[in-house]
Amino acid sequence: MSPVYMPGFVLRTNPLKQALYRALLGAGLVLTGSPTVAAPAVEVAQGPVQRFLVPPGTLAQALDSLARQARVSIAYDGQLEAIAKPARGLDGEFSLDEGLAMLLAGTGLEVLVVPEGRIVRRRPQVPDAASVAAAEHATLSEVTVLGTRLALDVMKYPGSVAVLDDTALDGTVNVIEALGRVPGVASGSDSGRSIGSQFTVRGFGYGSEDRVIVLQDGVRRSSSLYSNHVSTFRSDNDLLKRVEVVKGASSVSHGGGAIGGVIGMTTKDAGDFLAAGEERGVAAKLAYQTNNYREVYLAGALAPADKPYELLVYGKRGRVGDLRLSRTVDKGSGVFNRDVDNREDLEVGFIKAAWNLPHGQRAALSYYDFAEDTEVTWQTLFHSGYSTTTGPVRGTLRQRDMVASYTLQPGSPWLNVSAMAYHAVGSYDRGYEYVLSSGAQRKLDYENKDTRRGLRLNNQMYFDALGARHRLIVGVDYERRNEDASYVLDGVTTVFGSIPNTYDDLGLFLQEEASFLDDRLVVHLGGRYDRFQRKVNANEGEYSNSHFSPRVGVSVAAGQGWHLLGNYSESFRAPTPHETSSSGPLNPHYYYLPNPDLKPETVREFEWGVSFDRRSMFVDGDRLRMKSTYFDGTIDNLIKLQPDLTGPKPPESNHYATYENVDKVERRGYELTTAYSTRRAGVDLSYEHLKQRDKATGRFTPQAYADRVRVGVHFSPFERMRVNVDVSHWRKPDQNPETVVSGGRTLWYVRDDFTQVNVGVRWAPRLVDGSLLGKEIEISAGVNNLFDQPYINALNVETTTRVGKGRNAFLSLTSRF
Repeated sequence: MSPVYMPGFVLRTNPLKQALYRALLGAGLVLTGSPTVAAPAVEVAQGPVQRFLVPPGTLAQALDSLARQARVSIAYDGQLEAIAKPARGLDGEFSLDEGLAMLLAGTGLEVLVVPEGRIVRRRPQVPDAASVAAAEHATLSEVTVLGTRLALDVMKYPGSVAVLDDTALDGTVNVIEALGRVPGVASGSDSGRSIGSQFTVRGFGYGSEDRVIVLQDGVRRSSSLYSNHVSTFRSDNDLLKRVEVVKGASSVSHGGGAIGGVIGMTTKDAGDFLAAGEERGVAAKLAYQTNNYREVYLAGALAPADKPYELLVYGKRGRVGDLRLSRTVDKGSGVFNRDVDNREDLEVGFIKAAWNLPHGQRAALSYYDFAEDTEVTWQTLFHSGYSTTTGPVRGTLRQRDMVASYTLQPGSPWLNVSAMAYHAVGSYDRGYEYVLSSGAQRKLDYENKDTRRGLRLNNQMYFDALGARHRLIVGVDYERRNEDASYVLDGVTTVFGSIPNTYDDLGLFLQEEASFLDDRLVVHLGGRYDRFQRKVNANEGEYSNSHFSPRVGVSVAAGQGWHLLGNYSESFRAPTPHETSSSGPLNPHYYYLPNPDLKPETVREFEWGVSFDRRSMFVDGDRLRMKSTYFDGTIDNLIKLQPDLTGPKPPESNHYATYENVDKVERRGYELTTAYSTRRAGVDLSYEHLKQRDKATGRFTPQAYADRVRVGVHFSPFERMRVNVDVSHWRKPDQNPETVVSGGRTLWYVRDDFTQVNVGVRWAPRLVDGSLLGKEIEISAGVNNLFDQPYINALNVETTTRVGKGRNAFLSLTSRF
């Protein structure tokens, strides 16, 4: 039915209801913006659940599409600037009011329920109690966009994916610490420093460079900056809106390197720092942790509903001091304590500006500047105390990203363009000075630098053909990466055989989703062609190759909320210049020999699963979600450093060593997750299991992994308050090999189980008008590792000093003015 237009408003209705709408609108219910309304605000997640597919476009187009599919009238003020701004697409099963809540999030608009349908209006300056209660009890479907670049309900995604919102980052110093609670992600094999946070995703991460893709706003970054002295994403928890983790082979969407998976972080916009109903304002936060961490941020945001622009300016300062471990450890030379020598002074600056242009266009420009001045150890993960010879290693860790993005969503199902260009520089410059016993001064300066420039372009299309609804995305990615390093000891420069170097990567990809039989059968088809080139600047010639990565997935609705899931995907990792071209005595242990004949690593992985998602099973408004995934994959041509322990000795170092393609690696495991929630309480459980073996030897590679069971409970004892209790238990790992010989001693790998408990509370008390605390405040408090228990990653031996951080109480206050 054609829309009916009235002055200042757009109506989606039928002729019999137009008179009623005119009466409502004439009464000024929408235009006044008054807190006094004639009908209660919508209570989110009520009403029947149905399948919606709303393509991206302007908010007006999205509301129109939602109204048509729900067969419900939706009225809105066509002159509001927010109506013309771009809106996200929706894909999944939810109620009409859930869909409206997702579309209107951050727009400054709200929904009124009237007998004739829905009215979208500007949110009152003082939110009414019903609106706040609705927000408290919202149980919106989790949606992933990282796995296929097409928005998809995680319960129907044929693979393993986790989505964290900003509340999941509470009480953690960095993203890696928060990700350690996600099934399929392991962490903790470190000394607790933010600059040195170990992690793995489905078996790979720190120590296996470029086998996990890490992105912030679509920009790749290296977690270890080649040196392996650090492990950090150089991100800011308070700036992140969401974090997605796609586990397993994922090259189709994001190119080479996704052997373990992909971690994608998305920064906040101006609206995320504004109080409800405000178009401009200031946000501030103070945070303190007893394990020697403190921070403060200040943000100014501008997002007028009737103007085509947004602006966010953000700054933070923080400090991580000396840390305390969970138990006393033996540091050698008769020293026993729980201390970690450390100082990390953090400064973050961020600015993001956006413009909403005519015809569904949006342009944005952001600049991110992360700087951390440090006094740490040479190897920040493994060494807890400063060297008695050199003292602390002083340095500066930096990350600077410039990102320009553009979207075009004119309302055509054939044209939904996204483009971005970026320039990013990461670096770690450190060194030490001390006086030798001879009286001579020794000075070292060592810097690693990673520079990236890239372009991303894609277009989404929506159409019906061959009895199915289709979503198709085609795109191209290009990145040029330059690595460099400078190592100067007492004025003498060391030349690295593989630095400086250049990476050139070009990828062409296609992802297709076809929905048959009223969405009871959904088929995912994808493919990506990558052409990659590696060159060491000092050498003649280059290494180049190509790879095609296919993907096939299927989701079958089995009725009553059940879905059967299946997926096959391939991924690859091109050899790095360090693996093909390293030459010479680069460390005291090995004299490296180049190997230009290395092949790309590839993984072929099957995933099978089942999911269940149903609402109002036991009581009105509850929700039960379950998902289980089994994966079985083979990694071919895994690249490892192979020392020649029996051959001739080099003139320097202990042994010759070469990077080589080794035998196949088998990866098998499963993940089980369950979540049940009501309006006031909920519980979630997960169990994870991973085994990764060298097919020739039967030994675990690169390490063993402990099974983990996690139980989380949350409840709301009072209005606007939520209490969380989180218990993680790591079972005794199955080790193969069980021991290792070091320094003539036989050491046992970990053979114990471990349990840690975290508790937390978030409270957003109501404030009276004119409060000195602002328009909104949020208090977050809790204790991580409540019982001060150790956790030792299965990678380590029993005598390790890497036993995890001790008990850590945290408190933060966030205000919006």
